[in-house]
Amino acid sequence: MHDSEQYIEAMGHDNFQKPNVYNKFLPFHDAVHQQSLQSFKEICENISRIIQLRELRPGFPLWSSKLQQFISLYGLCFTKSDHLKFIHLYLSVLSVPDLNYSNAKTCFDILDELLNKSRLIQRDDLIVDWRILYTWVKLILFNNDENYSLLALPNDVEKSLLYCVRSCRPYFSATATREILDEFRPWLCPFDSAFSDAMCYLDLFLPVHLPPKLHDQGF
Repeated sequence: MHDSEQYIEAMGHDNFQKPNVYNKFLPFHDAVHQQSLQSFKEICENISRIIQLRELRPGFPLWSSKLQQFISLYGLCFTKSDHLKFIHLYLSVLSVPDLNYSNAKTCFDILDELLNKSRLIQRDDLIVDWRILYTWVKLILFNNDENYSLLALPNDVEKSLLYCVRSCRPYFSATATREILDEFRPWLCPFDSAFSDAMCYLDLFLPVHLPPKLHDQGF
């Protein structure tokens, strides 16, 4: 994810998104800072290698968990550019055909971690395609195979997906509201069993926190 090995070492705290503010009060702060730089470099190298080799198993969940540990320990201790690269990477993984549910849950959890502080990423910097998440909502929330023991879903995958949708929703495109309404308007017959499903989808996906300049395109 970086052009040179010296990239991370050259970065200062002022360029990071949201480092853990408490680490600077530790008596061994400098050692912690150096450790965070080395850990981040290692995580970037290995995740990049996994994606380039298209070997999601077993490396993808392993290094994704290390990224989660990194964020837990050091906060979002990386630049905005790297922040956006991680988001795009995990969104692209969700688009992989026949991605297993375990890796999908990993993506949901990481995306929620990366996007739950919306003040750090502006709408102008990121657009999320709502249809990627719509596909997974259909597969997970409206899948009856699990009821017949034909499918085993990871624990709490529904919760992870819902949190992910909530965090991604502010970054749906300006035309997303029209696209969502066009998709589900034919379902809005109160005498049809699909009506309740449509209301659930609208509740999940309609972006209701648009900036004032986009209110004319909102709901």
